[in-house]
Amino acid sequence: MALKILIAKDYNIDIPEDDEFLLRFLRARKFDSRKAFEMIQRYYLMKLKCPELFRCPLPSECEAVFQLQAQNMLSKRDQFGRRVYIIRVDNFDSSRATIDEIFRTNVLALEHMARETETQIAGLVVVLDMSGLALNHAKFFTPYYAKKTVQLVQETFPLRFKGFHIINEPFYFDAIMAVLKPFLKEKMKKRIYLHGSDVTSLHAFIGPEILPAEYGGTAGSFDNRPWYLELLANEEYFKNIDKFGYQGLSDRGT
Repeated sequence: MALKILIAKDYNIDIPEDDEFLLRFLRARKFDSRKAFEMIQRYYLMKLKCPELFRCPLPSECEAVFQLQAQNMLSKRDQFGRRVYIIRVDNFDSSRATIDEIFRTNVLALEHMARETETQIAGLVVVLDMSGLALNHAKFFTPYYAKKTVQLVQETFPLRFKGFHIINEPFYFDAIMAVLKPFLKEKMKKRIYLHGSDVTSLHAFIGPEILPAEYGGTAGSFDNRPWYLELLANEEYFKNIDKFGYQGLSDRGT
């Protein structure tokens, strides 16, 4: 495999030996070995340079964040086989969890989804509910966190992000987009959809049969506890993630 040859030439990197790990990067880069290798490098450099955001936490370390009921990976896929991840900004309570802890919990979610063959192929859509956005949430949209989020989505993580659906966005959302746009590629800009408070507009993209009742769906109330229990059941897997990466390098000059 051409990808294995490229990896063997990078003496500082240590990666899992199983082909399933390599496949997720190959699928994310449409089986271009060179691009897949460069994504692997960015993935591990990201964790090396900025562990406060990109280190994958253990599920057991994230209980306080999950108790906020702010993030949930829906149990059912959409009509295209894609996973659906809902983020509710209003539920983020900075007195109970820091922005870095919330960011790392999102990384945990993505690491888990990246293991699924169907998700590697079909991709992931994100629903961002911005109702209740307040001044204490402003730090989420600073250039620093905006750039890190875009880097994760566009270039670094081995998943295909197929759409970002923004609902209940405030009147000043254009100002938030002005922070994000300098970092976004044209392809990603075209995958951002604004729905306002019209959940039926969202239903044109994601069927109500898989959505929580809070979004006009018929799949019960928003509840991330089943998903959190699934993550906890995979605790041993997550214990091994940080054993790999760039060895013998400091985060300076990389």
